Amino acid sequence: MNRLFAALFLLPLLLAPGARADSLARIHASHTLVLGFLADNAPFSEGDEHTASGYAIDLCQALAARLRSAPGLADLQVHYRPLPLEQALEAVSSGQVDLFCSPLVETLQRRESVSFSLPVFTAGLGVILRRDADATLQAALSGAPRERTPTWRGTVNQGLNKRSFAVLKGSTNVQWAQQRVRELGLQSRLVEVASYQDGVDRVLRREVDAFFGERLSLLNYRARSAQADRLQVSDHLFEMASVALPLPRNDDAFRLEVDRALSDALRGAAGEALYSRYFGPPSPQQRLLLRLYSRP
Repeated sequence: MNRLFAALFLLPLLLAPGARADSLARIHASHTLVLGFLADNAPFSEGDEHTASGYAIDLCQALAARLRSAPGLADLQVHYRPLPLEQALEAVSSGQVDLFCSPLVETLQRRESVSFSLPVFTAGLGVILRRDADATLQAALSGAPRERTPTWRGTVNQGLNKRSFAVLKGSTNVQWAQQRVRELGLQSRLVEVASYQDGVDRVLRREVDAFFGERLSLLNYRARSAQADRLQVSDHLFEMASVALPLPRNDDAFRLEVDRALSDALRGAAGEALYSRYFGPPSPQQRLLLRLYSRP
């Protein structure tokens, strides 16, 4: 059976309403692995349709290497597809991409449309702002312990009220920020930005007072900015959550192959070397997390 006949034979089954996803069959028929990713999400993923790089991209390349070891897939080709965050889950669930190689927080709502791999990282929500930002704003975002009294609440409100904050469009940070604004009764404005670069640029242009995002990504963008001396990233983490790679629902065989590849890539010396390449030497806590992510 040649490849064209195999692809035509499988197509009706893959498109049938309610059909079980079969990514491995599609990959074997096309000899192609399609990887979606966020193009502006360093250090996890960046690039274009021709080439991509980053921590999560390297993890997905481990899957490609594993698939190439299977019979008949030595010539497997990898195609990259950069996508905006708001299109990512639909691209996975509709089969436009086999795996999304930018880690996302696994939520119950997202699990209605996609499945997730093993965790690949523990994300932390941080904030970037200008070094010359108002002192009350800096204090409110510093995370320093404060007495929880009406006076403390008033101090927080003074620092955060009537401000403008940026959050990444389509991310769980949007809901987090909206909830905090309601809880504190703030008269502040939330701006949804298309990318990390957009958020950092708006902070520099004074269009927003601060930008909330993954702290490691914020540190990366600050380091790369020509105006790094004007920016600061708070040491405080506002939220922590494990993140994973989205893949099609109802596809246990493909998910198992993904998790096997991730476990091999994250385990032991190889996992520590990969982590060090993008984030620096792992702490004892991060070494423990790398062991917990992988499966025997």
